[in-house]
Amino acid sequence: MLVWMMLYALLGVDNAVVRERERQAEEAYRAYLADSLVTIVFVGDIMGHEPQYQVAYNHETGQYEYTDCFQYVAPYIDSADLACGNLEVTMGGAPYSGYPCFSSPDALLYALQEVGFDVLFTANNHVLDRGQYGVGRTVMMLDSVGFAHAGSYVDSLSRDTTYPLVVEVKDMRVGFINATYGTNGLQVKAPNMVNYIDTVEMAADLARLSELGADMKIAVMHWGNEYQLKADAGQRRCAEWLACHGVDLIIGGHPHVSQDADTVFNAEGQPVVVYYSMGNFISNQRKPNTYGGVMVMTTLNRFTHRVVAADYIPYYVHKGYIHGKYQYYVVPSKAYLEGRYDFHLSPYDSLSLLEVHRAMSERLSNFQQWEE
Repeated sequence: MLVWMMLYALLGVDNAVVRERERQAEEAYRAYLADSLVTIVFVGDIMGHEPQYQVAYNHETGQYEYTDCFQYVAPYIDSADLACGNLEVTMGGAPYSGYPCFSSPDALLYALQEVGFDVLFTANNHVLDRGQYGVGRTVMMLDSVGFAHAGSYVDSLSRDTTYPLVVEVKDMRVGFINATYGTNGLQVKAPNMVNYIDTVEMAADLARLSELGADMKIAVMHWGNEYQLKADAGQRRCAEWLACHGVDLIIGGHPHVSQDADTVFNAEGQPVVVYYSMGNFISNQRKPNTYGGVMVMTTLNRFTHRVVAADYIPYYVHKGYIHGKYQYYVVPSKAYLEGRYDFHLSPYDSLSLLEVHRAMSERLSNFQQWEE
């Protein structure tokens, strides 16, 4: 740099001009980086237990209201180029119900849209909870609200024309497959279709993504054993199979707890990040490890078509009061511990949040926590 400044001095170039040119070059480089990167956030199981919709009901307005649940994670969701979640309830209409056969108020979808979600996945073990009517009405509601979605379909024509899912972000075509291990013993009835974990079918779906011109391929899997803190052998084998068949990123759910993450390698020896389970995003579950989880923040380069970062944000699902209102709140634990919110949880809840944060950080210590 000194040599260039001396040369500029000999040539009679003013130092102010040099500094301005350096500033412009720096701005151009930052603009290039911003333009080249695509951010995608993933969240885990969006549940709808009975106490959740009971609390969401506003007796004064006669409406269900969920937006407050997500107010503290909304900045992360809304700022991403694409925000994705696992919708583990049906929109089966009234009467609403929780476990074991979920049907949540439509207001849940409206709230998810309001805070910035773009894509919802429905291949999970509760997708058939309300039978054919539930499958059809859930698809209808997702379409009417404007969500891109994958996992369940009213018929084969619908599946053939919309799956595998391709979403264009910053001129990059991001492809998704979504499949579940099962549907709680319920059989899908024709003409409905649900994506199951079947290597023959998934191989065809991945080949179809190539035909559709997908620049990157992401697998969103519903798998594993409930409440188990580490991925089982079946998940690991499936992840290796997916990587060897061209998947660039693997995101998992179902166990209702956050599991470990890992890196597997594709056929070319390139690393593929796997988050085996993100845990519950929101639920009424209070078993150990179920009332917290992680959002996965991924960064893709749209020019090189590679995942350049896959970090995580731990959160705590607070069931209780904030500013005098009782609700289920998803609270990013790091931000709370750093005192960035205008509320204080009770000593018991603060300790629970700290325990969740420490457990998530330890379990995922081989991956970097996202710098908020």
